[in-house]
Amino acid sequence: KNHPAERDHHFEIIDAERAIVKELPEPRKKIAICGFAASSRMLAPFDDEAFEIWTLNQLYRHVPRATRHFDIHKNFASDNVEGTDHPKWLAECGIPVYMTKTEPSIPTSIRYPIERVIEKVAGIDYFTSTVAFMLGLAILTIDEQVERELNGSPVPERFSDARETVAAAYQQHSIGIYGIDLIVGTEYDWQKSCVEYMLGLANARGIPIVLPPQ
Repeated sequence: KNHPAERDHHFEIIDAERAIVKELPEPRKKIAICGFAASSRMLAPFDDEAFEIWTLNQLYRHVPRATRHFDIHKNFASDNVEGTDHPKWLAECGIPVYMTKTEPSIPTSIRYPIERVIEKVAGIDYFTSTVAFMLGLAILTIDEQVERELNGSPVPERFSDARETVAAAYQQHSIGIYGIDLIVGTEYDWQKSCVEYMLGLANARGIPIVLPPQ
């Protein structure tokens, strides 16, 4: 959180149970979702203040900054890299941490808004990885920003008379994918297809998707 690109930004957690947060001074329009794959991990726009950087699990050991963090695992306190204190980092990181439920020991923990993401984004209960959860929330976050930018016009109107206006609004946003290859084992077998589904939902809205050539 002390990275120069984060210095002037912070979050106010309005309601941790309902995952209502407010980014100050202004919400950023671009989101970089980051994973561990060395092929493109360090290509993420860490120095670009226009981007939020979303990280997961113990990725903070390898990247210079994070805006929001995700640990969607019930066993978050165990099964970690030997010699590290993951619960301590979560408790002290000072940024929103999305989990299956709020944790009293983690002051900035937020319950992932699974019901809202299913209702407003995914349409079905289809999440096979943390990356899919991150994409679902990224799309929801952008949907809600676009609604505010259009003075409360409901997002479904992007498919009706307001198509051009809404399309232009979505074009101001973007989602980047870095350090996420999904090419081996279960990642390829059943995580990749779910991530592709989520990317399809983003593409249908006209959200620009950034995928490194790697």
